[in-house]
Amino acid sequence: MQDHNNHASCVLSNGQFTMSKNLSCKNQPEASDAQRSASNLVNVMNIDRDDALGIRDQIRAELAYLISSGVLQNGAKLPSCRALARDLKVSVNSVLGAYSRLVDEGTIISKPKSGYYVSLNLNRTQAKADQEINANFPNIVERITRRRLPSKAGCITRPADWPDYQFPFVCNQAASNRFPLAEWRECSRLALNMRDLSNWTGDNQYRDSDTFVEQICSRLLPHRGIVAKPENVLITMGAQQAIYIVAALLRGFGRVVAIEDPGYADARNIFEQTFDEVRFIPVDSEGLVVDERLAGCDLVYVTPNRQMPTVLSMSQNRKRQLLDMAKKEDFLIIEDDYEGDMDFDENSLLPLYSGHSQGRVIYTGSLSKSLAPGLRLGYLVAQESLVQEARALRGMMIRHPPHVIQHTASLFLRFGHHETHRAKMHQIFNERWHVASQVIQELFPDFELQYEYGSTNFFFRSTQGHSAYQIAEAARQRGVIIEPSSVCFSDEKKGEITFRLGISAVPAGNIEQGLRTLRSAIDAL
Repeated sequence: MQDHNNHASCVLSNGQFTMSKNLSCKNQPEASDAQRSASNLVNVMNIDRDDALGIRDQIRAELAYLISSGVLQNGAKLPSCRALARDLKVSVNSVLGAYSRLVDEGTIISKPKSGYYVSLNLNRTQAKADQEINANFPNIVERITRRRLPSKAGCITRPADWPDYQFPFVCNQAASNRFPLAEWRECSRLALNMRDLSNWTGDNQYRDSDTFVEQICSRLLPHRGIVAKPENVLITMGAQQAIYIVAALLRGFGRVVAIEDPGYADARNIFEQTFDEVRFIPVDSEGLVVDERLAGCDLVYVTPNRQMPTVLSMSQNRKRQLLDMAKKEDFLIIEDDYEGDMDFDENSLLPLYSGHSQGRVIYTGSLSKSLAPGLRLGYLVAQESLVQEARALRGMMIRHPPHVIQHTASLFLRFGHHETHRAKMHQIFNERWHVASQVIQELFPDFELQYEYGSTNFFFRSTQGHSAYQIAEAARQRGVIIEPSSVCFSDEKKGEITFRLGISAVPAGNIEQGLRTLRSAIDAL
């Protein structure tokens, strides 16, 4: 729907408009009250037939806005259903349905043989325009940090309308039609019943949903070979919040963190905001290189399951080396189980945290890839003492992720919907991987390729020096979306010839055509 810029320019009370100089609505004194109201309302109501919200609900929302903003005041007479329907060029039933819902909500009332009237009396304070001159404002931004401004930090981006493209080879994003909507709706309905209402409408202080934590411990973590008790688990708004909380807890004067290079850009941005020194450690075919560069570190961040962005897995030997070095140098490890929830390789190595690893590993995971990124459901698993401090720090920011979402997710897990959905997606991704890997080997001999069975992502490095951003733009014009990955490198120039390609959102039948289209875009350069 359009904006409401014109709404505040007129006020309707007892069937009459009070107008300002800039009104787009025109009074018609010769018409009846009902006709006058209908004519005036149609000029300040925005109905969009392409909006995802239905016509009835748009009318309802528009009237609710006009009432709440004071355009329609208490006692104002609304136009008849027939008159408003005529002027809006919609069905009478749509208007009648909107009026009926507003009556049920107590926003308007219906008077027999008289019509509909606003019945909501709101106390409002009129906002005054700020008369200060911007030039006199202090420069707040220069006071924010002595490090890089958060807004200047780089991250992998994709077009907002990527689902509209024919070949969206974005990473870790599933097409919305794959979301188990019916099952989630069922769980949401059960979570919203009266018996459980107090579980999520109250404050709950810093506590998480006991049932959700229980399901994580009994369903999700055993799948990754992890045994944990509820006191070892904290629910977060995605894995990123878990990383930020740990970084904020362990920050301090002279503290040093080591991360993979290339690595997860969002994690690097977090550490650059919180730690005095960030060390960039190269990765090879076995994962993070473990050598003397880790000496003196306080924290090491790794993505051992599917390294971000190269998708290669850390070898068992390298994992042992890292754990031995952690014990020797007395540092902690954040293990981001990247793609762990959707790894379809049954023989994938277990996480570092498996077996607790002398209590030095802090494990983070999420439901982003197996369910939906927009739900923002993540968790960290660590020593009880660390979880206790992490809970207190999280509480200073948001207290806890919404309990209604946690409770819905707990039911989703409890009924086995998550396992069923994940098994279906594993089959789908397995099929897509085999199609993609075969075609990629055939079509891209001029690229150094990195990929592994079990991951839905592929990493490309041009041996001919082609700019990934130029490739991405040329491909986009042909309906193909890929993700340049230079921001994953400490020296972005080294990553200018690299990009990621994901198959999680592209049907198997479209993969070959999409890859051939990408090849033609590269050849055209």
